[in-house]
Amino acid sequence: MSRIAQISMSENDICLDFFAGSGPLAKAILTQNHDDGGNRRFILVQLPEPTGREDYPTIADICKERVRLVIKKLNKKDTAKGVGLFDDNGSQQDRGFRVFKLAESNFKPWNADVPHDAPALERQLELHVDHIREGRTADDILYEILLKSGFPLTTPVETVTLAGLTIYSVASGALFICLELALTLEVIRAMADKKPERVVCLDEGFAGNDQLKANAVQIFKTKGVTSFKTV
Repeated sequence: MSRIAQISMSENDICLDFFAGSGPLAKAILTQNHDDGGNRRFILVQLPEPTGREDYPTIADICKERVRLVIKKLNKKDTAKGVGLFDDNGSQQDRGFRVFKLAESNFKPWNADVPHDAPALERQLELHVDHIREGRTADDILYEILLKSGFPLTTPVETVTLAGLTIYSVASGALFICLELALTLEVIRAMADKKPERVVCLDEGFAGNDQLKANAVQIFKTKGVTSFKTV
């Protein structure tokens, strides 16, 4: 694998490994970057095939842990040389990685097949008071919105604080995503003043305050925001 990385990849190539296994190609690329200061990247794909082990239930779990250990080892080598996360030429090497899993939507779908009677519809409405599935994190929701907004997973996302609340700034401010559950007029105005192209907020953040939502629509429109949506 190391030889493959040496002879088949330039310093800025991206390698796609559809059968990652335990991650030997990732190790080879990370090590090669460390040795020559390259910026090769990799995308690993591995089905969660069961292993029968409790510590690493699937092959994908083994792969993730191996990549973590390789990164830890290389960072330790750099620290020992006194260069931190920098190679001998002073260029920073990014050894971080993200893990994505294919799963059902974070948002509960509306069941259009329920019987058309009052009790069934009432039950359906109750389920959608909180339409986000249990156990989902802010990152889960963030990346689903990112994909549904037409941005690739590699799009830069920066966390900023406006009016005391956390805002995700996507693609250098082209899209603002706010997942706060208690929106205020101050944060609406603060986002609008930054003039993003699009804004997405959780509908739950308005807590049934229709006046605040109506004001948000007008404020964003006045500031030239082309699209404001709630999910």
